[in-house]
Amino acid sequence: MSILNVTNLTHGFGDRAIFHDVSFRLLKGEHIGLVGANGEGKSTFLNIVTGKLMPDEGNIEWAKNVRVGYLDQHSVLEKGMTIRKVLKSAFSYLYEIEAKMNALCNEMADAEPDALMTIMEEFGTLQDMLDSHDFYIIDSKVEEIGRALGLDAIGLDQDVTELSGGQRTKVLLGKLLLEKPDILLLDEPTNYLDTIHIEWLKRYLQEYENAFILISHDIPFINSVVNLIYHMENGELNRYVGDYDKFLEVYEMKKAQLESAYKRQQQEIAELQDFVARNKARVSTRNMAMSRQKKLDKMDIIELAKEKPKPEFNFKEARAAGRYIFQTEHLVIGYEEPLSKPLTLTMERGDKIVLKGANGIGKT
Repeated sequence: MSILNVTNLTHGFGDRAIFHDVSFRLLKGEHIGLVGANGEGKSTFLNIVTGKLMPDEGNIEWAKNVRVGYLDQHSVLEKGMTIRKVLKSAFSYLYEIEAKMNALCNEMADAEPDALMTIMEEFGTLQDMLDSHDFYIIDSKVEEIGRALGLDAIGLDQDVTELSGGQRTKVLLGKLLLEKPDILLLDEPTNYLDTIHIEWLKRYLQEYENAFILISHDIPFINSVVNLIYHMENGELNRYVGDYDKFLEVYEMKKAQLESAYKRQQQEIAELQDFVARNKARVSTRNMAMSRQKKLDKMDIIELAKEKPKPEFNFKEARAAGRYIFQTEHLVIGYEEPLSKPLTLTMERGDKIVLKGANGIGKT
């Protein structure tokens, strides 16, 4: 069953084309990795299919009644909302159903017998929906996702505006997973997640029965959860079956085959052009020259993708620093309240330091 159909999509910014006549089809249960270099349009593609951005040309068609969940790390969390309240908002549509059921109960009191039967049937349908979506164990599901993402350590009654960037991402991800939409759109979901929570998310997506599209620079993570790769390059979107490693293998082979075909064609073109140049003026060989010229004119020219410009960095040299880059004595970091015990640290020239720790502990 097709969930999403994208046909003849063309889009650009100014005079730069991002997509040219791109088509895409998403089927139920597909786990897709959307890959490509920075700036090729991966996030733009998700913004287009979710309606946040209008394409220049093309059609976007979702199946009826499909629920789409999009992890947007730039979502605004309002002051006064707790982690628990944000997570429970994933079930807002179920609370709306409950409110509708309560309204039907009030209607039953004054309804005529015929109308009463209709109301009771609708009530039963809504009741079945609540049961099938585990409405009556919402609190335990919220607690479960809170534990899985380490939010219980912060406290589910914590105000979301007091959280760090990483902690907010966890809350938004938790809400999205609780919604359990027909399709998940995940743009760099492992950003800000600790190793233990990345492992949990990996297991969750491996067992996820619905479809998802994943953008990530974490190759081991992609390899462990996807079964299809869509590669975005030079305005095109190409489909590969398998994980990222399999895609890379096929892609490199196709690239080598194209380069080989290009070299052979360029050699043939040079030979034909040379023959035409030497023989078009001679009466005896003019027809052969014209025949070769026609072959040149009809030839489908192979083009190689242009090499992406590579950045170059130049740094001014300066006098070497002293022995110490920095030193601290009894340094306490934090905001209204301290986040650390007194820290006495030094960094010497040549030191290479890794700063590790859970989200919200004060690394930034």
